Amino acid sequence: MRPSLRAASLALSVAAVAAACNEVGTNANAPVAIQLDAPASPSVLLGDTLRDSLGQVAPLHVVVFNFKNDSIPGIPVSFLAVDSTRAVTVDPALGIVVGHALIPRVLVVATAAGLQSIADTIAVVDTPSVMLAEDSSRDSVDYSFANGLRDTTITLRVRLLHLPDSVPVPTYAVHYTIVHPSPYDNTDSTNAQLVKLGGTVGQLVDTTDANGSTNLGLRITPFTHAFNDSIVVQVSASAPGGLPAGSPITYVRRINIH
Repeated sequence: MRPSLRAASLALSVAAVAAACNEVGTNANAPVAIQLDAPASPSVLLGDTLRDSLGQVAPLHVVVFNFKNDSIPGIPVSFLAVDSTRAVTVDPALGIVVGHALIPRVLVVATAAGLQSIADTIAVVDTPSVMLAEDSSRDSVDYSFANGLRDTTITLRVRLLHLPDSVPVPTYAVHYTIVHPSPYDNTDSTNAQLVKLGGTVGQLVDTTDANGSTNLGLRITPFTHAFNDSIVVQVSASAPGGLPAGSPITYVRRINIH
């Protein structure tokens, strides 16, 4: 190729690349990122589909973004479970997850317009048959600032089991509700606050550990304001066909902070 033609060809190639980059950079309908939202539940029951806290089928959900970080509707998305055992399958178009065999962890991903999401995880577990309290249902506690109040956590744990073999049900969502006083702001760190044991951030949902147990408790710190009342907490888990036996469990803690 003559030098003049080579130079012209190179100029056209550079222009084409620049035009393509410019199109992606300014086209509000061009995907530049994809986000796979956290599954509605950390696990799916054996032989069932992934469901939300109300028991409704909950397909995986993806958001596709343009260069402005705005979501783009209508982009075709494909879902995949990275699982050679086929313990978990995902409808590639609908994102409906089905659990076929017990497994502690399976990666799921989504793709759209040549982009791949960050993977998330889903477990397949047995249906919880019973919920057991792991702490006393009622207790009274007294804390004095004058005596040097330190960080203290009052545990409110429950355990989920599958019967008849009493196998722990791990990776299962359990919900906590503060029913008294009402309303109660669990995001306020100056209140006695429901937190993960060892944690500092208020939360009202926990996921059972390998023993089928939750690990939440009421945290009291030197910054907790004076309080003299009962805190009543209901702990519950749902499953298709109804609540596990024993759910909800109610904990009552008479707390005097002065």
